[in-house]
Amino acid sequence: MRFLVSSGITLLAAVSLSAEKKVVSPTTSASNDQIDVVATISLTEEEIAQKIGADPGKGVALLDVRVTPKTDKPVQISPDDFILLAYDDGERSKPFDPAELAGQGALVVKASPNGTVSKTSGFGGLGPIGMGSGPGVKKSDTLSSKMDTNKEGSNKLLEQLKAKQLPQKETADPVEGYLYFPLDGKHKLRNLAVLYRGDGGKLKLVFQH
Repeated sequence: MRFLVSSGITLLAAVSLSAEKKVVSPTTSASNDQIDVVATISLTEEEIAQKIGADPGKGVALLDVRVTPKTDKPVQISPDDFILLAYDDGERSKPFDPAELAGQGALVVKASPNGTVSKTSGFGGLGPIGMGSGPGVKKSDTLSSKMDTNKEGSNKLLEQLKAKQLPQKETADPVEGYLYFPLDGKHKLRNLAVLYRGDGGKLKLVFQH
C-alpha cells in the first residue's frame, strides 16, 4: 500500500514538473484553402546575427517564413503581407526593408505615443505609416524607429538582408525567406502573434506549447 501511495506521489510530481518545463515553440503555422504558412521566430540578437550572417543590432525580431500555395493558381507574395503583433503591450509592426536596417546605420526602435509607425531610412526616409488597430492592440503603443547616424552602414549586412529576405513575387510554388520586424523590449512568445493579410486571404499564427 505504501508503495502504491509513494508511486502515486512520484508520478504526480513528475507530471507537475513536466508541465512547468513546457516551452512555447518558436515555430507556428496556419492555413486555409489557398495557402499554408509556416513561421519560426528568433528574438535574441545572437541568434539573429547567426542566421543573417551579420549583426543588425538590437530591437529586431527575425521571422523565417515559408509560404506554400495550395492550388495551381499563382499567389502574390510580399513582405508587407505580414504583421507582428505583441498582445502584452500592443506593439503592431510591419517588416523593415533591408535598406532601413543597413542603409546608413543600425536602427534605434522606440515606443511612440501616437497611432502611427514612422520609419526613417538612409535613402530619404519614409513618412508615418498608419498601422490601424485590432483585438488586443492599444492604439497608443505602436512603434517608431530612427537611424543611428553614429554607426556607419554595413554593405555586408545589406547584402545579407536582401539575399535572405522573403521575396516579393507571384508564384504557385513554395516561397521562403526572412522578415525583419521592429520589436521594442522583451516579450514572451505566448504574447506574440503573426498576422497574414495578403492575396491568399487572412491568417493568424500564434505561438503555443
